[in-house]
Amino acid sequence: MQLTSTMDYAIRIVCYLAAQRQMISTSELSQELSVPSSYIPKITKKLKQAGIIKACEGTNGGYMLAKQPENISLMEIISCVEETMAINRCLEEDRFCSRNLKDTCKIHKILLSLQNTYNNKLESVKVSDVIRPGEDEYFGRFYVVLKLNLKEKSYECVYSHIREVYEKVRKTESYEEFISQYVERYVYVPDKKMVHGFLSSEGLEENLVDGCMEKDLPYRRITGKDKNEYVWMEAKKYIDANENTAIITLHNEKIVQNTVIRMEQELVKKEQDLAKQYWDMVSLLTTVLNHNQIVESGYQDDISFYTKQVYLQLQKNYPEYGITDEEIASVAHLAPIHDIGKIKVPIEILNKNGKLTDEEMNVVKQHPLVGAAMTRRFPEGVITEKLNQYSYEICRHHHERYDGSGYPDGLKGNAIPMCAQVVGIVDAYDALINDRPYKRKYEPEEAIQMISNGECGAFSNQLMQCFQEAAKQQNWLKRQN
Repeated sequence: MQLTSTMDYAIRIVCYLAAQRQMISTSELSQELSVPSSYIPKITKKLKQAGIIKACEGTNGGYMLAKQPENISLMEIISCVEETMAINRCLEEDRFCSRNLKDTCKIHKILLSLQNTYNNKLESVKVSDVIRPGEDEYFGRFYVVLKLNLKEKSYECVYSHIREVYEKVRKTESYEEFISQYVERYVYVPDKKMVHGFLSSEGLEENLVDGCMEKDLPYRRITGKDKNEYVWMEAKKYIDANENTAIITLHNEKIVQNTVIRMEQELVKKEQDLAKQYWDMVSLLTTVLNHNQIVESGYQDDISFYTKQVYLQLQKNYPEYGITDEEIASVAHLAPIHDIGKIKVPIEILNKNGKLTDEEMNVVKQHPLVGAAMTRRFPEGVITEKLNQYSYEICRHHHERYDGSGYPDGLKGNAIPMCAQVVGIVDAYDALINDRPYKRKYEPEEAIQMISNGECGAFSNQLMQCFQEAAKQQNWLKRQN
């Protein structure tokens, strides 16, 4: 991109407003900043749209900042007044390349690296840095660079952003003395021992690989008289024992921190988007079950409610199970999809009046395997890892029974995941209290008694106890009416 006068004026205006901290008129901006008055409305309009400044009309009107100077970066100002921040056309969104080599072009990769450095630098510099630089408040990318001769134990300061440090190097007799003084004067108290150990000459030649090493250490540097005010710095050491040389750099970590923060924000957003996709898919599958009349209207809310109540009772009665609130919420939300495998079962079998043949029953018994396989296609990521596990276990194992008499795997006892055990007993209860083509519905009391008698298969004593207690709660009883 080309740096323009518009960009220059925009930075001047924002910095002036930050320094004055009050409403400033157009005429004052023009006079104090040597900005043509005709330019100001055009620039301030863009700054206002970006939420950087706000305007007030009237005789006492003017402009002032809409947020704190430390929250406004040069990148933010420039990007709102410039059409593009790309230093070359191939770095813009359309990635135009006259040779159509944007994915393999080495020049493109070099320019992209430069662009990222450029963007990070602009993002790292805040308006507060510009208006209140001070001697220690804003450091350049590299604060000090030292070169050591490991054989002769001599050293020199190759570069220092602050003259005071350079002078300190000249006056100290040894590298070790300089490091001791630097740590004592500039390093935040809790980090002193760590930094001194990292930079000490005694450890420079330890743990070398083929005579070389590159390591870094983040630490805090005091910025003023207040010992609790600091900025993050990074110490780096590059050792080449074969050349008897070590390079030590101490530089501001602001650029690194901003990059890490941006990456973390992008990852969080990506995971949030993934979670939304996951629950959208669960909702869609539930809708499909309703549409195909595999489950009744309102079934989703009922099965989720019953699952949650039984789980809460288990959590209360058996803290040793380690059941978390997150597990309860997730399993309750996923419970309605336990029968998604029935989508592949012919509707005439599902709606058949009377007893199923052995062949038809074998078809029905495939639905846990089909459903579990379907969950393998759910969105995968860090945030959905547990959800994927629950959905798979619920779909595959909700017909397993505690004595090993269930299907499809004949699991026994605690080999059956807890989430599947809970959904299994809740599914049996819900099936009993609702009409089915092959049976009448039972009253809740009858259904509870039938499950307690083992007519729906065996469940653990602990689960049965919690199911019975949950079914006596007022919120459960109200739901039956």
